[in-house]
Amino acid sequence: MISQALIADQLPEIRSWYEHLHAHPEFSFQEKETASYVFARLQEMGLQVHQIPQNAVMGFLSVPNAKSTIGLRAELDALPLHEQTGVKYASKNAGAMHACGHDLHMACALGAAKLLAAHTSDLKHNILVVFQHAEEKIPGGAKDVIASDFFKEHKPDVMLAMHSFPDLKAGEAGFRSGPYMASGDEIDVHIKGPGGHAAMPHKTVDTVLTAGQVLVALQQIQSRFIPTEIPSVLTFGNICAESVMNIIPREVLLEGTFRTMDESWRKKALKNIKKIVENTATAAGADAETVVRPGYPAIKNNEAVTPKLQDIAINLLGNRKVHSLPLRMTTDDFGYYAQLIPSAYFRLGVADSNGRSPGLHTPEFLPNATALETGVKLLVQIIQEY
Repeated sequence: MISQALIADQLPEIRSWYEHLHAHPEFSFQEKETASYVFARLQEMGLQVHQIPQNAVMGFLSVPNAKSTIGLRAELDALPLHEQTGVKYASKNAGAMHACGHDLHMACALGAAKLLAAHTSDLKHNILVVFQHAEEKIPGGAKDVIASDFFKEHKPDVMLAMHSFPDLKAGEAGFRSGPYMASGDEIDVHIKGPGGHAAMPHKTVDTVLTAGQVLVALQQIQSRFIPTEIPSVLTFGNICAESVMNIIPREVLLEGTFRTMDESWRKKALKNIKKIVENTATAAGADAETVVRPGYPAIKNNEAVTPKLQDIAINLLGNRKVHSLPLRMTTDDFGYYAQLIPSAYFRLGVADSNGRSPGLHTPEFLPNATALETGVKLLVQIIQEY
């Protein structure tokens, strides 16, 4: 077994990888330099390495006599934020930042790959490490990876993903069997009319008022249509009329998101949303168009795989540092892997010893320094013992 002392010896190099990746973030579908950096590190370790045109990089470690494969997914892409952490290795790419921990995930996956590649005699399974592009932007990169010949050739029997979690302290981890994260579809509602003078609404159609009626009517999706046992959220975060106080605009745009834990209900809900929009607009004399951009599927953690990983984490970290996670309405395109392969998506604590941490997707987000070591240890232990 790979010792904790050996992992500690490798940490300075792993830390240097993390700082480089943090300092050079790239947006979804633009991760060319990040992919090249990861590709080079995997080659140095002796893995069979492949890159697909969309930027994802995969490394395959063949283990003598292994009859199965464990897959591990990390993400390449960053977010459009101006970093405000003040660290010496802060982003060198203005307006881009690793504010979701993807740099940490990559460094942990690279560190685990290097340690495991040097100790294949301790392994029972082959390993496929996937550094996936475009997790942050619909349609996501997971489907490109899954469709690639390299992934099909080395298709894992189990797929894993570890993700930063500011709600837990560094040195802690979290797991949940069964449904864990929601699907996430983007919805644009266009309310249209002839437009006109605000002082004469009787001569036109009030698209702003109609948009308000549509918003209120759509809350029936949650209060009346969704089975009470299925968590769901319908939220509109933007209303755009592009008008002034004395003009009724010809069009009002509503932008929102629908999220749920149930794939069959998801399809029904989207049909109901379109129906409510059309009927409400028609009643007001307006026209309406609903555009749905399909997002990621819900993540259901395999109920045979996940408890085994949790037990391994407890043995490594201690019972008090391994937590059961609540449901989350956030999304991740790891759901595509989970639909195809028995999978587990688990959490790595990144807060300080007092439990303080800026949230994910904020310009101040920075994992606690000790989270890197815990992440590498956890991945190595899980892959060795599973």
